[in-house]
Amino acid sequence: MKFVVTKQTKKCIIGIGHLSVRAGRDSLVNLREILPSDFSIHTTRPMRTNLLLKDRKIGLFYILAATAIDAAAQASTVNPKAPAATSDNFVWYLLIAILVAGLVGALYLRRKKKDGTGESQYSYENRYNSRNSRSGYDSDGLDAEKEMEWFRKAKKPKAKSSKLTFQPKKQAKSRAQEPVEEESNDVDVSFDSKVFQDKMRKLQYSQLPINSFLDLRPAGKFQPLPLSNDESLIAAIEQVNEEYEEDETVRDLAVRILMAFKTRNSIEALSQVALYDLSANLRSKAVTALTEFDHESVFEAILLACADPTREVRAAAARGLFRLNFDRADAWKRIIETGDEFQMSQAARAAIESGIVTQSLERLIHAEPKIANEAFALVSLLIKSGETDCIFDAIANHKDERVKFALLHVLKVRSDERSLAELKKLKAASKFTPEVSDRVNDTIYSLEKVSA
Repeated sequence: MKFVVTKQTKKCIIGIGHLSVRAGRDSLVNLREILPSDFSIHTTRPMRTNLLLKDRKIGLFYILAATAIDAAAQASTVNPKAPAATSDNFVWYLLIAILVAGLVGALYLRRKKKDGTGESQYSYENRYNSRNSRSGYDSDGLDAEKEMEWFRKAKKPKAKSSKLTFQPKKQAKSRAQEPVEEESNDVDVSFDSKVFQDKMRKLQYSQLPINSFLDLRPAGKFQPLPLSNDESLIAAIEQVNEEYEEDETVRDLAVRILMAFKTRNSIEALSQVALYDLSANLRSKAVTALTEFDHESVFEAILLACADPTREVRAAAARGLFRLNFDRADAWKRIIETGDEFQMSQAARAAIESGIVTQSLERLIHAEPKIANEAFALVSLLIKSGETDCIFDAIANHKDERVKFALLHVLKVRSDERSLAELKKLKAASKFTPEVSDRVNDTIYSLEKVSA
């Protein structure tokens, strides 16, 4: 920033404002003491007259008007013999022309003033450019004492800098103490929120669909597929049997032929390939073919394929199982309704090994009745087949108490006597919360009444 002093006008100009002082030697010395060290003092050439452009134009207009009137008067005196009417008319015409010119000039100045109002009056850049374009500075409307006081205040923060250096230490101490209080508050809030969430979950559990399942309803009926005596189909059924055909390419061709027939005997043949063929590739293709049939009779074969030792077959079976459009809850119920313990045990183990049971435990507390009903049917199959280890393990170790409540509810509804001894062992070996313990006792009491 520069501080400029002129010799003729005895004025100084500062980048922020204007300050009127005398350019004496004493004044410059005083200013050097007041101004900061990064300010410099320079002398400049004389300023131009500080007249506004509007005032200049008005003065020029008056000069032209006076000159015109004077010329008209002289013209009338030069020719005294000329008619008076002619001279009077000339004067009037001249005055009208001057008046019109004045009005035009006034309108022009007014329009120009309106156009200039769009610029910011307080823009430092516009003020700087407009003053530099006129090569002059106007400092009549400024107070020198106020400007000097402003510069004195600008130097005061330097003197206070030493006092400000001690404040960060105090702030650091206060900040060091704040986290302890915040952590204690967070602990209290988190504890209260967990208690509140537990209460809400318990209240929510009483409204879940699992509580409305008081019995395992029979499975819905479906239309069985017809049998076919087509010669090509019979030939393909014989060729997929490894006892008659050892060549894998021939069996592959037979599988493709079976895929074209959506019949009962073709599904039986493809199920045998999906479960017992030596080629993992053919087992995977057979599972995919069964999935495309999308019939209730293919469910058990795809379920057993979920426990296949080959990853390729397991992946195909898992994809196919969830692409089926029929009600899977009825499919689980049909396996129970067979009454075949070996068949039920195989299906239950396949569901456990494939991870379907782990996912279904969470679905017991689902808000959708259809999803909760499917999980209810699967747990019922586990109880009926005697594969209950995963159920009692979840009652002892699951994180969500609502899942424990749901499993105890299914045990109570199914009322299997074999579950009574296991549940008593679990109660003696595990430590439950009061609510879970009450439900365990209630289930044991219910099972004892059934066995008696």
